[in-house]
Amino acid sequence: MQSSYPSPAMPSTRPGSRRFQSRGPQSRIRRGPGDFAAIFMASLLLALVGLGLWWQVWHTNRIYMGVSVGGVPVGAITRAAALSRLEEAYVRHPLPPISIQHGEQQWPITADHVRGRVDLLAAVNQAYLVGRQGDWSQRFGNQFDAVLGGINITPSYDVDASQLRRVVNQLAAQVRSAPRAEVRVGDTVIPAQPGLDVDVETTVQSLLSQLENRASGVAIITPLQVLEIAPQTATAGAANTETTTDAVADNGTSRAPVRGSLLLRDAAYGLEFALDPAAIHGLLLSDNPVTLDIPATRELLIQWSQQINISPRDARLRFDQATNSPVILQTSRPGRQLDVDATLSAIQVALTTGSDSAPLAIRSVPPAVDSNRIAEMGIRELVGSGSSYFAGSSAARVRNIEISAEKFDGVVIPPGGIFSFNHFVEDVSAANGFEDSLIIWGDRTAVGIGGGICQVSTTIFRAAYFTGMPIVERYNHGYIVDWYGEPGLDATIYTPTVDFRFRNDTVAYLLIEPVVDTVNGVMTFNLYGTKPDRTVTVSDA
Repeated sequence: MQSSYPSPAMPSTRPGSRRFQSRGPQSRIRRGPGDFAAIFMASLLLALVGLGLWWQVWHTNRIYMGVSVGGVPVGAITRAAALSRLEEAYVRHPLPPISIQHGEQQWPITADHVRGRVDLLAAVNQAYLVGRQGDWSQRFGNQFDAVLGGINITPSYDVDASQLRRVVNQLAAQVRSAPRAEVRVGDTVIPAQPGLDVDVETTVQSLLSQLENRASGVAIITPLQVLEIAPQTATAGAANTETTTDAVADNGTSRAPVRGSLLLRDAAYGLEFALDPAAIHGLLLSDNPVTLDIPATRELLIQWSQQINISPRDARLRFDQATNSPVILQTSRPGRQLDVDATLSAIQVALTTGSDSAPLAIRSVPPAVDSNRIAEMGIRELVGSGSSYFAGSSAARVRNIEISAEKFDGVVIPPGGIFSFNHFVEDVSAANGFEDSLIIWGDRTAVGIGGGICQVSTTIFRAAYFTGMPIVERYNHGYIVDWYGEPGLDATIYTPTVDFRFRNDTVAYLLIEPVVDTVNGVMTFNLYGTKPDRTVTVSDA
């Protein structure tokens, strides 16, 4: 077939000859200043994007650079490293300088006085959230602020409020004075003198508020809140006539006794509460004879109990496989509780007899898991375990799993006791270090705080289920995802309403041990105690 296009002239191909191709005049592209500027800006933009990506990836498990806690730099390191650094730094400075002042007197308050403790874990979690909250502009803005100007997190200080009240009550005893009525002895007049009382609760709350809102490193001076007590009006006559409790008015009728303050004290704990004359007057339906308003007094004592009562702290243990016995992770501590009925009766007796003091009835509350009795707990072997898999989870989901699992480390359930997941995991919020991740919300997947916690509840459920523990409360998810495997072996929770609970029906205490393998994406919960005499079989039926 012939081509309709003309054939080009063929060049000479004689032997020894060379073939050259004439290119003709070449054109050159000339670039102006604007082109170079555009290339430079594009290159700069790519470099900034690359730097930004590297910056985010490098800080994946680190606190952003430029962040400090209480003046201690914690940027560019992990939360665990930051906590270790802060614990070392704050050993020397456990509490800011605090003092209570009245007039020219000033009393220093030490950490030992009020069992002061800086909440370093909460501060580290708050530091980690810098640059990780809000939309992208807020996050980048906070990151730039930290790098350029620094962001300092002031850690909060936890103090035992009841111990603080005890200290203030001790100081109040040095300041209080009773009012004195005007007295005439013949032609001599002894002028009235007002008394002085201390508002202990207002002083305590003022100090707690200053601790919460203080500036880092600034000393706190709290004035002692005092109240002036007006003197009683006296009638003419001899002094001893006016101060007897069975005083008789000029018209011959019986008069109510003039009452002072009533001090209620517990010697064992060194706690004191006072009822001033105005408070006593408000609690009496009748002064002659003495008739106490029982409901009002009980309500007052219940308010006091909120200041006095301390829940006992259970011991936390770890199973030592070398010795097949538990060792102490956290010692136990007894609690205390105000006996409202006994204290109410003591107040009634004191007012009836005219006494100026009464016992404050406080009883000790023993812990359910006593670290002094671990040899009697029967924790000697592995009772059972359960596992689940989370490989492929996001970094935020893995962190939520780790944070949640740590809360169960060393938990011990007494015989007959009921384990509650929500009791130990407490509040699932960003303030406690939990992050946004995927969660199952009803019948769909959504993003929410604490995604991954159900991996932990599911694993504990499997350990209890495969061991044959009675399940008290358990709910399944709206649908099954790969992480939870086959249906029926998962447990969802939603604090504080949806819980997972089981009962320890063995004769021994039950020690819980979480194990999180982030490399292989495996979580295991081991239960140690004494194996019950039973065989557990799981069937498909």
